[in-house]
Amino acid sequence: MVAVAGCGGTRQGAAHGNSITYAFWGSPSRAKKVNAVIELFGARHPGARIRTQVADYSSYVEGLTVRAAGGGLACALGMQSTFCAQYAEAGLLRPLDDLTESGQIDVSNIPDDVLAAGRVDGVQYMIPTGTFVRILGYNADLVASSGATAPTSDMTWDNYAAFLREMQRGLPDGVRATEIEATNMFTLTSWVVGHGERMFDGDRLGFGKSLLAEWFQLWLELTSDGVTVPPSAIPKQTGSVELTPLAQGTAAIGTRDIPHLHVTEQVLAANERGTAISEVSMPSPEVSRSANVLGANGIAISADCGDVATTAAFIDFFTNNAEAALAFKSDNGIVTNVHAQDVLIGDSKTPQGVKRNVTTWRALTEARDLTTTTYPAGLPSLTTELARLYERVAFDRMSVDEAVDAFFSTAEHVLG
Repeated sequence: MVAVAGCGGTRQGAAHGNSITYAFWGSPSRAKKVNAVIELFGARHPGARIRTQVADYSSYVEGLTVRAAGGGLACALGMQSTFCAQYAEAGLLRPLDDLTESGQIDVSNIPDDVLAAGRVDGVQYMIPTGTFVRILGYNADLVASSGATAPTSDMTWDNYAAFLREMQRGLPDGVRATEIEATNMFTLTSWVVGHGERMFDGDRLGFGKSLLAEWFQLWLELTSDGVTVPPSAIPKQTGSVELTPLAQGTAAIGTRDIPHLHVTEQVLAANERGTAISEVSMPSPEVSRSANVLGANGIAISADCGDVATTAAFIDFFTNNAEAALAFKSDNGIVTNVHAQDVLIGDSKTPQGVKRNVTTWRALTEARDLTTTTYPAGLPSLTTELARLYERVAFDRMSVDEAVDAFFSTAEHVLG
């Protein structure tokens, strides 16, 4: 983890007058925006000093584990709904309910279903500042040129598979209809939730083995039919968004978080492989049952933070201040505060991609086409195992039944 401002040799959670540390993940560009927010906060709170620690996502998560073991967590912690539970259940995060109830952190402009993404066992541990939801993004030019009817937001998985096969017949050589989604935990979650099952039931899986076997079999059959990219391309799907088959124009459709749609569109245009990425909802066996599963990024307070008042004031400012919203530009997920969304849409300097993210998100919320799930501790390990096991199946090194048994066995050990 790289310290942007000096951290000294004292515990990160300890108070230094009105000085606290905010640790988060992101690029240098995001760090620059955070610093702009901190500068605005400093103007409103003379005497308060916010120091920062920033690292890329993987390094941040690894560093968080190390720092937690050593008792050196920052006061303000970048947090995500996918790994919040493991720190909350370990007693490393401070409950925030008293701060929200007293108004020290105002959450009145955050929708309840979004706010819920920061709760663990009914206790608020994270204030969601940005949301993400994985939906289907497709290369509109490739779909149109294939002669297939464009996908819609009311597809079942059977409809979707039929659409992919139809589209493949009209695609040029070297282009596949879809990326392989079997390895993606978020897409698997959409599959499970869409089937009316729970992804997790407390600290265990909430669905049966047959549903996972069907998931693996679906993607094996699509690959066998020549509809997906080859299994050898799976690693490219998990790297930089810019290098994925969808962005490179070698696949016509794939699941993406909403902010990735604009990025992908820009890469396609630069490579002259397409002009537009359009989006539709995730397929679901029941049209009335949304499979668009939302997650959230946010800020938590470490349990041993020595300056809760300054940390709460910073979180409140980050979450609610209009100038802060304009400075941060919804950089880590779609800003959760509906007032801040209005500010971003109404400002002429807001990038078009950011405006698109907000309007796409609002369309889903207005259509009530969103759903939620819980994320237990151990999810990162299970996510890695899902990808490893499916790759073994795809390369004929393991049967579907063996992979399913191994996945459920791993879940018993790593969850909770």
